[in-house]
Amino acid sequence: MIEIIIRMKVVILGDNRSVHIQKWISSIQASNKVELHVITFDNGVKFEGVTYHSLVKFGSSKFNYLLNIFRVKSIVKSINPDLIHAHYATSYGFLARYSGFHPYIITGWGADIFDSPKNIIMKKVLINSFKNADAISVLSEITRSEMKKLTPKYVHLIPFGVDVNKFTPKITKNPNLVRIGTIRTLSEKYGVEFLIRAFEKLSKKHENIQLEIVGDGPLRPYLENLVKEFGLENKVIFHGYINQNSSFDQYIKILSSFEIFAILSILDSETFGVAAVEASACGIPVVATSVGGLPEVVKSEITGIIVPPQDVEATFMALDRLVSNISLRHEMGINGRLNVLKKYNWLENTNQMLDLYSQTIKSSKINKHR
Repeated sequence: MIEIIIRMKVVILGDNRSVHIQKWISSIQASNKVELHVITFDNGVKFEGVTYHSLVKFGSSKFNYLLNIFRVKSIVKSINPDLIHAHYATSYGFLARYSGFHPYIITGWGADIFDSPKNIIMKKVLINSFKNADAISVLSEITRSEMKKLTPKYVHLIPFGVDVNKFTPKITKNPNLVRIGTIRTLSEKYGVEFLIRAFEKLSKKHENIQLEIVGDGPLRPYLENLVKEFGLENKVIFHGYINQNSSFDQYIKILSSFEIFAILSILDSETFGVAAVEASACGIPVVATSVGGLPEVVKSEITGIIVPPQDVEATFMALDRLVSNISLRHEMGINGRLNVLKKYNWLENTNQMLDLYSQTIKSSKINKHR
């Protein structure tokens, strides 16, 4: 007997420049359960079998979303999907709300839930979008708790995990060099300056260390000058931005060479910390700040060390412990890998989202016939 597979037709509304959005698109497409369309302002990596629809930018104003409402309506009408999934509640979530289409899901990411509601207009936009949404999801428990201020609805927790078959521990590393690494946008929010300052103190105690920074952003010139001021040009490497979707081999080669990973964000809008999960999956202990969702993914004294934000001395002491103690690095690395296998297996996370798609579509059809 031939099994007939009925595929859902889904529209993703999101910023296609984001490696995280790209990862959702790639994984959902690979499931072969979805005919996938993407509506976005931005280009970026495009995947075979996915249909992309471009929105029109009128300068760089936030009014772009308002001015594209009718275009989104027209595109959605032409697709006639089973479901819309909007990533980021204040922008693409707004477009999903005013598309006039149901059912739609909104996924809250971080700053949209923690920072945007400080503006009274944006708070009203969020409350309205959530009120009309057919389902809501978030990436972390702390975001789900914050959501209670904006909606009484049930909020699904679907983490942004990693492919545990691609992110794996590397057996052989250079025994004569301890590489400390971070993967961050080089902006103030992510606290890379404090990592460099802590590393400067660390370099006075240890010869066999190196700091590697993957990422780019507005603070890069300042951070490069800071490294020069400290005379650390031979010990600090700026790799620049590497897209893990289009340059995975390069990305994983650098990440898996680290002995210690640091993620030192300074704001609670760092609600998950995907890079920390990737590092743990590779068996690398993590030094993380006590903000947002980082203490959820980095278990204090089990998979890594938690330090206060913007605290150079505490960061130095945490790094020093790990540089000085290979057994502690090994133990925390093993624990980190086990934690990821338990909670952040990307295949399971993708299936959770696909199940939410199916449930939401089914519930919508039932409600229409009542």
